[in-house]
Amino acid sequence: MPPVRRMAPWAGVGLALSLLLAGCRGAVAPLENVQITIAPGAGGDRVASASLRQLAGQMVQDFMRVNPGVNLHFRYVPEGQLLQNVSERSSLGVGPDLLITRVPAAFNLARRGYTSPVELGAAQLEPLRLQFLPSFRQGQGYAALPLLVQPSLACYDRRRLSRPPASLEQLVAQAAAGQRMGLSLELHELLWTATGFGAQPPLLHLFDPKTVAGGAPRLDPAARGRVLAWLRWLYRSNVIPSLVFVDDGDQLVRRLERGQLDWISCNATAIGRLRKSLGTHLAVSVLPRGVNGQASRPLANLLVLSFGRDSTPSQRRVAERFALFALNDFSQNNLMVRAEGNMPVNQNVIVPVKEAPELAVMEGSLRDSLVLTFQEGVRMRELADPLSQLLKEAVYGERSAEQVLAAMEALAAGR
Repeated sequence: MPPVRRMAPWAGVGLALSLLLAGCRGAVAPLENVQITIAPGAGGDRVASASLRQLAGQMVQDFMRVNPGVNLHFRYVPEGQLLQNVSERSSLGVGPDLLITRVPAAFNLARRGYTSPVELGAAQLEPLRLQFLPSFRQGQGYAALPLLVQPSLACYDRRRLSRPPASLEQLVAQAAAGQRMGLSLELHELLWTATGFGAQPPLLHLFDPKTVAGGAPRLDPAARGRVLAWLRWLYRSNVIPSLVFVDDGDQLVRRLERGQLDWISCNATAIGRLRKSLGTHLAVSVLPRGVNGQASRPLANLLVLSFGRDSTPSQRRVAERFALFALNDFSQNNLMVRAEGNMPVNQNVIVPVKEAPELAVMEGSLRDSLVLTFQEGVRMRELADPLSQLLKEAVYGERSAEQVLAAMEALAAGR
């Protein structure tokens, strides 16, 4: 038997007060209390997280104004505490009805049974023209619904760099000339540099869950050659003193803020934070092309909506209605304009690229971006720490490119 749904004490007080005030108007249906948890991510996007939290709260108020029988309770939880928070609440039968998280967090919750698929039909979803929706198909429903996409860009200080590098060759040349350039050693933030070597598809194939399920994953000679060329490029680039590799994107943002770097790869959610530090000196561009002229294919982050397992049928219906409200043209436009760094997944929304140059850059980046499937994204995140360590060893010459690739193959095979 599923656990009995309990109401938080403060929610009960609000319900009693509402019924008391309504007494003079006759009998009314009790409010439907629905819990929404948001954990937008950690790292260098504090300003973006704060603006998204504020906007989500406003969206909750807007929804309740047009749905007077509904009482939505909005809760913000740091991503690092999300799993424990949901686990504790679910053990009491009061897990959240709806969650807004990044893909890895959503997948981890689903894998542990704290969320369940939503079975909204084509009549409700097709008019929204949601990007990336097929990636979340599970049986007759969806494990989650895409909400917002956050592209990867280049951010730089126009006082120190008049023109951003348009290619990896220019990136290296400008660094050799003394421009201070920064890259992250996290694989999901560095993978775009593999595009020009043809190394990106082999690496994604190596860590694809379907490849792993088919046996010990290993690359063919041609694919190995492309990955080795990329790993050797990373090592040669690190020899240039002005081309700096750091552990993560948050460090890159801090160094650009402090004037320690002139150009960095960044996620669009850092724009608001950097603008507070650099003002009009901040500029953004798409990431440099590959060594053979190919457009870089960075990985874009996704925020998604997932649905808790403890909801009553009526609470699930309200959660679904709110999700559709968050995905409609009006809400998606507001999220794009007011939660800087986030792009709509609703393709009916017109992006005002002429009014905001950074939106044009974000749109251009998304045209070439990769968004991994639910399982692919989580597999990459699960292996993030050991992969980053292997990249460090390649960059600093602690292991040869051949040794690093062999270690990657072993890691992909679970050894």
